[in-house]
Amino acid sequence: MHSIRKALVGVILVLLIVAGVQKVTRFCYEDWSSPTIWSKQERKELEGTLDTLYCGTSLTYCAFNTEVLDEALGTESFNLGTASQPYMGTYYLIRETVDYNPVKRIFLTISLPPLLNDDIKTHDYVSPFENMYSWKWKLAYLSAVNDEDVWISSLLYSTQVEHYLALEEVKENLEHKIQIQKAPKSYAGRGYRLFSSVYKGRDREENLRMNTWIGELGASQVQEEGIYYLEKIAEFCKEQGIELIFVEPPYTQDFIDGGGDLDGFHQYILEKAEEWDVEYYDFVLYKDRKTVFTDDKFRDVNHMNSTGAEIFSSLLAEVVQSENPQDYFYESLAQFEEE
Repeated sequence: MHSIRKALVGVILVLLIVAGVQKVTRFCYEDWSSPTIWSKQERKELEGTLDTLYCGTSLTYCAFNTEVLDEALGTESFNLGTASQPYMGTYYLIRETVDYNPVKRIFLTISLPPLLNDDIKTHDYVSPFENMYSWKWKLAYLSAVNDEDVWISSLLYSTQVEHYLALEEVKENLEHKIQIQKAPKSYAGRGYRLFSSVYKGRDREENLRMNTWIGELGASQVQEEGIYYLEKIAEFCKEQGIELIFVEPPYTQDFIDGGGDLDGFHQYILEKAEEWDVEYYDFVLYKDRKTVFTDDKFRDVNHMNSTGAEIFSSLLAEVVQSENPQDYFYESLAQFEEE
């Protein structure tokens, strides 16, 4: 019995030492300018006040300007978008935030990569973990992921450090964290990130597989995990009395031209939305897309810049408040081109 107690004390001491080392390493090497740090901190400070969430990948944090939307809709919202966020991560970020806030409405970005990408990278799974602040939900999420590489990268920040001898970077981090404590210019608040660069257009020889819907493959190309967690989000919202709205943002024409059978993708999501009793706004089919969302409203082929996000956010608020929101959209790209 004494030996067991002694071993247990030893294990606890080792864990405490590891946790201490990880905390120091993160403080020294975690980039002060990472918007995720500021987003997580601000969301924790706003705990108990949030009634609206905008969720999804980098498309989300570029497109949904929370300041514009809150002013138009009279809401207290937060943007939970992270880079390449899998829907599993979205589900657990939603669960964590709803656990601490009176959430009444969730806007969920619908896009091809979280549904088609069957080779999601470790860092994609780590990004939602990094955006959580509750260990209750961090551990629940890691348990669901059930991948050793994700566990190691998430729990041991030291494994994410590439250059331990980058002392100038450490100095800059410590200076900002201890003395300056100012968010980077790209972080505009409440999870929204703004970008001023403008898409100049380029040849798009072949769209990436994860951004292309192949008509003849239909639903067979959808990866099981993505659609499973999309449905879990819909079920959770229904159980909690939360209004869920699917939103596909507008893209550049270059992106749409390389997207394959986007009418087929729209129809697939529409059928799921109707099955789960969810509203679906597809801004690829927005009637004035070609004149309103020109290339200068984007920072690259599919992400909006701050100008585009402000216009999109104002328009989304208008659509939400309309008595007939579907009047803003065509039923298909085929109809779009005919008109």
